[in-house]
Amino acid sequence: MKIDKNSFVTIEYLIRLGEEETYPPSGQPEEISFCLGWGAMPPGLEEAMLGLSPEDQRVVSLSPEQAYGEFDQELVMEVPLSDFAPEMELSPGLVFETENDEGHTIYFIVQEVGPDAVVIDFNHPLAGKALEVSFTVRQVRQASPEEMQGPGGCSCSQCGEGGSRPH
Repeated sequence: MKIDKNSFVTIEYLIRLGEEETYPPSGQPEEISFCLGWGAMPPGLEEAMLGLSPEDQRVVSLSPEQAYGEFDQELVMEVPLSDFAPEMELSPGLVFETENDEGHTIYFIVQEVGPDAVVIDFNHPLAGKALEVSFTVRQVRQASPEEMQGPGGCSCSQCGEGGSRPH
């Protein structure tokens, strides 16, 4: 079966950011499954998958616009320390999950912790970066009606958009 806009896809991927930096940080490919077209993956990557079959391999170079967008300074903000539970041990790099005004799950990363305020960042960790994505298609099937009902988030263990990952 070839990948189309109604496919549920499993790929094994590795992202390179320059010469030495990889994602996942281990440098080992990671498997992820998602429903194509719901925005779980960058638009440029989803487009590159259309028409592929299991065991097809590709390396795709994505500009920031084709990947996770440009870094948006307006998504970095300072909030009162009192917005967090007093017993919470905050440190830079921690990832938190919350809901936006429409009730959708969103994530932010703690950037700095001060005596009275915390700087948080709602940008994707890979925003503003050009990426080289190597992937192998492992499985393709028609998405079920339930899977097509709503957005399917990332299921990788590294990103915080699902699974056990801090994105």
